[in-house]
Amino acid sequence: MSKNNNFKNGLIAWIGGKKLLRKTIAPLIPKDIKSYIEPFGGGAWVLFYKDKWAEHEVYNDLDGRLVNLFRIVKYHPKAFKDEIKYLLGSREMFFQFLKGQFITDIQRAVQFFFIVTRSFGGNCRTFGVAKRKQGGACRSQYTVLDKIDGIHERLDTVLIENRDFETLIKQYDHEGAFFYCDPPYSSGTGYETSSTKEFEHERLRDVLKNIKGRFLLSYDDSPKIRELYKDFEIIEVSRYNGINHRLDANVNKTYKELLIANYPIKRMRAEGNSDSVPV
Repeated sequence: MSKNNNFKNGLIAWIGGKKLLRKTIAPLIPKDIKSYIEPFGGGAWVLFYKDKWAEHEVYNDLDGRLVNLFRIVKYHPKAFKDEIKYLLGSREMFFQFLKGQFITDIQRAVQFFFIVTRSFGGNCRTFGVAKRKQGGACRSQYTVLDKIDGIHERLDTVLIENRDFETLIKQYDHEGAFFYCDPPYSSGTGYETSSTKEFEHERLRDVLKNIKGRFLLSYDDSPKIRELYKDFEIIEVSRYNGINHRLDANVNKTYKELLIANYPIKRMRAEGNSDSVPV
């Protein structure tokens, strides 16, 4: 069990991340699971919500930048901290790093981390600035250095994968397996994604409907997704619309989402099943 609880604050803000919904999701995760697997790991906000979800935990993402970042923080935290601690909140440095001028995997991880944390809303494109207070590209490095140690400890026994979701799910599926899936949404999240390939929503549904284990799936509330998963339990949730609301005053303050599962999440929610950890 990790001694440094800074991992609960996450390592990076990531597009579509579940920072605002993790307290809703956590009580719906069964307590009797043997394996906890995230096929679409992203910023790993749900994974980092607890010290440990199961004896066997797997983080996976198809984005090699994310996988390299978490792999380096897991295996080379000191080298990562040594590389990042003297970096400046510099626009010139930001755009140099965007060009990918790295030599080692450690430099690659640090430059990607720098870009994510210094970009507006974690979009990895626009240099972030703050007009009225400390923050944006000039956020403190000291809190980051302490957080790295917490993430390193939390990832101690977590297996980090970089595979297609279908291959991963079929490989790790068993009766005691639990998959928390947070795939790209059908209607987008208001950001561009790093992938140019259209996500195969039907293929994910076909894989999940045949697994031996259990899954909890977070998705946008759209007619397409409701139709695809009409044979499963669905509950409606909403979250603050965050950055999109700040950019456009006409955007709704809340964003509606769906939680979908092949086990009784409606009953769990009604009974107030709670396995959450205060943050």
